[in-house]
Amino acid sequence: MCKHILNVQVAFRAPCCKRWFDCTECHFEVSDHPILAAPEMAFACKQCKKCFRKILSNFTLDDTVCPHCDNNFAIPAVVPD
Repeated sequence: MCKHILNVQVAFRAPCCKRWFDCTECHFEVSDHPILAAPEMAFACKQCKKCFRKILSNFTLDDTVCPHCDNNFAIPAVVPD
């Protein structure tokens, strides 16, 4: 569970270390390296628990739902006080 974004909708697999994180801050807290840029990233939907991939160069604001369950993962973040 992410302590930085309380309503996180997807996890991502960091291409640099192949580990799953809920947000970039979670990665920075436990890693000794920056997140590497990659042309494609893997995501896991928090609602249906299924994984999917996105080609980041093709990613648009209209492409913000899980392809399996239509969960919208691009929502305003709720952060702790």
